[in-house]
Amino acid sequence: MQESKQLTPLMRQYNDIKSKNTDLIVFFRLGDFYEMFDSDAREASRILGIALTQRGGVPMCGVPYHAAANYISKIIKEGRKVGICEQVGTGEGKSKLFERKIVRVITPGTVIEDNMLQSNVSNYLVCVFTDKKGWGAAAIDVSTGEFWVTEQADDISLNGLSCMLAALNPAEILLDKITLDRVKSSMMIPGSVATTIVPREESSQIPSNWPSQSVWAGKKTALTCALTAIKYINVNEPGFKDLLIPFYKEISDYLALDENAVRTLELVSQNGARKGSLWHLLDFTVTPMGGRTLKNWILNPLLNLADIEKRQNCVSNFYDNPLAYEELKVILADISDIERIMSRVGTGNAGPRDLAGLARSLAVHGALKNWFDKYGAVVPYLKENILSKITVIEDLANLLNSAIEPNPPIKISDGGIIKQGFNAELDDLRNTKNNSSKTLAELCEREKAKTGISTLKVGFNSVFGYYIEVSKGQSGKVPFSYTRKQTLTNAERFITEELKEIEDKILHAEEKILRLETSLFDSVRKHLAEHIGVMRSFAKAIAELDVYSNLAHCAKVYKFTKPVIDESNILKAADLRHPVVEACLPLGSFVPNDIDLGGETQISVITGPNMGGKSVYLKQAAVLVILAQMGSFVPAASAHVGIVDKIMTRIGAQDAIAMGQSTFMVEMKETSHILASCTPKSLILLDEVGRGTSTFDGISIAWAITEFLYKPHGGGAKVLFATHYFELTDLENKYKGIKNFHAEVQEYKDADGQSKIAFLYKIKEGAGDKSYGIHVGELAGLPATVIVRAKKVIKDLEAKKGTSVSKKEDDIVGDLFSSPIVEEIKLVNTDAVTPMQALQMILEWKKRINS
Repeated sequence: MQESKQLTPLMRQYNDIKSKNTDLIVFFRLGDFYEMFDSDAREASRILGIALTQRGGVPMCGVPYHAAANYISKIIKEGRKVGICEQVGTGEGKSKLFERKIVRVITPGTVIEDNMLQSNVSNYLVCVFTDKKGWGAAAIDVSTGEFWVTEQADDISLNGLSCMLAALNPAEILLDKITLDRVKSSMMIPGSVATTIVPREESSQIPSNWPSQSVWAGKKTALTCALTAIKYINVNEPGFKDLLIPFYKEISDYLALDENAVRTLELVSQNGARKGSLWHLLDFTVTPMGGRTLKNWILNPLLNLADIEKRQNCVSNFYDNPLAYEELKVILADISDIERIMSRVGTGNAGPRDLAGLARSLAVHGALKNWFDKYGAVVPYLKENILSKITVIEDLANLLNSAIEPNPPIKISDGGIIKQGFNAELDDLRNTKNNSSKTLAELCEREKAKTGISTLKVGFNSVFGYYIEVSKGQSGKVPFSYTRKQTLTNAERFITEELKEIEDKILHAEEKILRLETSLFDSVRKHLAEHIGVMRSFAKAIAELDVYSNLAHCAKVYKFTKPVIDESNILKAADLRHPVVEACLPLGSFVPNDIDLGGETQISVITGPNMGGKSVYLKQAAVLVILAQMGSFVPAASAHVGIVDKIMTRIGAQDAIAMGQSTFMVEMKETSHILASCTPKSLILLDEVGRGTSTFDGISIAWAITEFLYKPHGGGAKVLFATHYFELTDLENKYKGIKNFHAEVQEYKDADGQSKIAFLYKIKEGAGDKSYGIHVGELAGLPATVIVRAKKVIKDLEAKKGTSVSKKEDDIVGDLFSSPIVEEIKLVNTDAVTPMQALQMILEWKKRINS
């Protein structure tokens, strides 16, 4: 950077602003461009892909101010913050340097512009603080006005926090340094999420428009999070100060899905993209609010039976009334994103097209009322909710219809946003502007008739403006109301009060029109803001209507059935399918399977080859539970789902190289988390646990984990364990509640007499006996020489039983589970052993086996 003495006044001004906002990329307004300098320019050039130039040796780049939103959006998506620095005063001093300051800070969690947001994705700002035993959080979507807080005072492992963050997928997280260190060590925050270190708000003064003190009793951390978040938002966007009102949300009212479950089950994304996810498959919603609500329901299935049944009944009613769905779909198609428009209305940022969209949305009130008159029994509680607001909606619709042009320009300054007939003064100004010649001609004719001066005319010049000209011979007929303005050789020029008014209107009409339109638009916007609570509630009800009808449509399209939901521990389904996998296959080619857990079977051990369908079987069981508990029908011929409180998964390989953790270490940490957190109402999916280490270590760990999860007298979590360790099938003989299953494969000889396999994708009772790994390698295209060699090696191993296995290990294989160590395992009180102690025992047993 240049020495201060060498800097121009402009660069000194920039450096002064930048030094106070080091965490922002400063968009510095210069004429028609936003310029960035020095380190900001380097980073912006990389993110935006624009040219990097220099001025006086200082790197710089810029973007046109009228297209800035697109560039800001790209920077925000990278998790960075942008400061908008505008000219706010006139030039002063010798340099005539304009005063500039940061007028707005845009962060990933405080965006409200539609072109910077995904219409069907919520954009959460989350504030989290931890203490010795638990944590509190506040979640705000400023684009919709959603604001809730929660607290778990006895979650020392932060499991609940992990599930909450996985469901929210926040755009930005506020936390202090201590909290950041804790959540990062637990790998709860993806690298793409923006994090901002903030001090905890020390004040406990509750804003007057927030819930009363009693709501916050025993929720000190949640209150601190809420106050801290609001303070942060108000600095960046003060307009939200009185619009965001929190409510308390108990996250234990929802089925817990941690980050692993959300990711591996591909609930809302597949490899980072929405396509291929359960959400994408189910989303036939018509409104943006409906799309966001559907995603929220998928990530937050319910635990309360009555609430689940209420949703389920609404879906069932739509299912039984297809005309209700078809007619509602037509109505909803005209509804814009009311939630986000009203947030912009509340902050004064709504533009003409926002209000035009709102006008179209509210204009459906008549059709919506008629729909409820006809189909109100389909969603009785929503009928009452919406119709109670219909009078306000109708009044606002009439106001917007009379005030706002249906296709206005983007900016207020472009004019033409207020309808003809809404305001008499505006109509008069527009008439004056558009019909000035006609107005002057009409005035001329009136004055001729009134004065009897046939040669009277109205004219204009740049010096005197508009005037009435009378010839010298007719000047004696001029009335006393005329004021002489100019005398010529052959004529006199006069002005009248009426002509003065017309002149003022004509000369200043455009300026007055814009000023008056802006004032009228602002008054309409403020009137709407007075009803923001009603409008948000209306939008929420519309979103639920959209989702109910959508889920009924999905049930028709995908042939889903209504499940039985109760408080039992049963998870049972006939001909269960994975809807996303099924949709990717040719019609009718997906092979359904039955599942029966929680009755006589607590743990299913599933063996069989890779590509045999084991992982799909595990995942479709979880999807069954999620769909059932969010109120949807399910992809099965019949289903019985006892309410599940947690779905916990250990599926797929993942490492954390940046944190110095191998695939196996990550696997063990995730498994440890499952063992420590599961309850009798949980569903656990384990796929190939133990494969990341040596065979005997893996078998031992998998065996011990299964025994740890097994509860001989009932009350254990439901477990699906897919494995290649055939030794685990011996557990069926030892424990009544463990049952073996296998993925069925058919072996056959091809025309050349070579042994081949066909995957039947059917999960059958009984243990499998082969993994068919070499066959799978052959299908994957491994070179023929590798396949031939592999077949030779396995034959040698099977024949010799010791080519690469020590005598000691061979003895262990022969009688592994009747050794003294097994007797020790039997004596272990699994209810009193922590996951870490269990791993220490396994290491000790391994040491003794190898000694």
